Amino acid sequence: MASQIPHANLGQIFRVLLADDSPESQALIRFYAQGSPYQVDIVGSGEAAVALFQCKQFDLILIDQHMPGIDGFTATRMIRAWESSHHRSPTPIVALTADSSLEARKQGQAAGCTAYIAKPISKDLLVDVLQTYCTPSSGSRATGRGSASTGIEALIEEEIARRRPHFLDNRRQDLERMQDAIERGDYEIIRTMGHRIKGLAGSYGFPDIGLAGAQLEQAATNQDLASIRQAIDQLSAILTRARQVV
Repeated sequence: MASQIPHANLGQIFRVLLADDSPESQALIRFYAQGSPYQVDIVGSGEAAVALFQCKQFDLILIDQHMPGIDGFTATRMIRAWESSHHRSPTPIVALTADSSLEARKQGQAAGCTAYIAKPISKDLLVDVLQTYCTPSSGSRATGRGSASTGIEALIEEEIARRRPHFLDNRRQDLERMQDAIERGDYEIIRTMGHRIKGLAGSYGFPDIGLAGAQLEQAATNQDLASIRQAIDQLSAILTRARQVV
C-alpha cells in the first residue's frame, strides 16, 4: 500500500526546493507532492538553486547530483558557504542521483549534503525524506505511514500509467539525439542521457530501459563506440516491444 504524504499540523506549510534539470523528474515529484503541506519550488540548474535559496527560506533542499553548469555538489558547497557567512543554521540538503557508488556518497558528504538517495524515486521514498527532514516546529514527527487508502495508490498508478507513453516517446527522441551525438563524437551527451534514463526508468516501471541507460552511461564514459551502438540497439528493441504494450 502506498504511503500518503502526511498533512502534519493544520495550516502548516513546508517549503521544499527541488533542483533537477529533468522535466520528467520535476513533473513526477510535483505530482507526488500534490495535495500535501509541502510546497515545492522547482529550478533546473545549480546556479538557479543557489540564487533562489539566497532569496527564500526553505525547510528542505532536494538537489540532483548531475546537472549542466554548476552540478549539485558544487551548488551544495556554495549554499553551505552562504549559510555560514550569513550565520544561518544548515538547511537539510538531500542529494538525488542515479549514481549509487560509494565514491559519489563520499563526494556528497564532503560537499555538505545531509543525506543521499538513489533514483528512481518512489512516492514511499519521498514520503520518508519529507517526514524525516520536514518536521513540525514542536519537534514531533508527522505521522501518516500506513494510513493511505487504496484510492491514493490507485491514483498514483493511474497517473504513472498516463505518463508512460510520453516517457517512451522521449526515449525514442533520445535515440535520435544519441545517433547525432555519435556522428559528432560527443560522448558526454550520450553519458548524460544514459545517466538520466537510468534514473528515470524505474519510476515509470521500465527496469529494462534503466539497465540500457546504465550500459549507455558506462560505455560513453569509456568512449566505447561498439558498446554504445549495442546499448542503443538494445534500447531501440525494448522501445519497439513497449510500443505494442503501452
